[in-house]
Amino acid sequence: MSTDRALMPYRGGRWLLFVVLLGVPLSQYPEHQWPEGTPIPTPAQRREALAALGYQAAPGAEWEWAEMSSDPDTRDAGPVELFAAIDVQPIGGEQP
Repeated sequence: MSTDRALMPYRGGRWLLFVVLLGVPLSQYPEHQWPEGTPIPTPAQRREALAALGYQAAPGAEWEWAEMSSDPDTRDAGPVELFAAIDVQPIGGEQP
């Protein structure tokens, strides 16, 4: 079974979870947004959000966390954007 990649960036004061689908426009990616001000979603909240989108973590997959600078000129001193990613697969093996 093939896997897709779910990304969870923090943007505009809220956490967003979406599944990247190759060959599909970004505007059509399945997504879930937590309310503004929500702290980092727990593993259970992330699992529930993925399930609501029709996905589950791929076997053996774990969340990977990374940060990136929004301004390369202040990379070492400026704020960073935190995001997470995980390999996912459709629940039941079929595309939702």
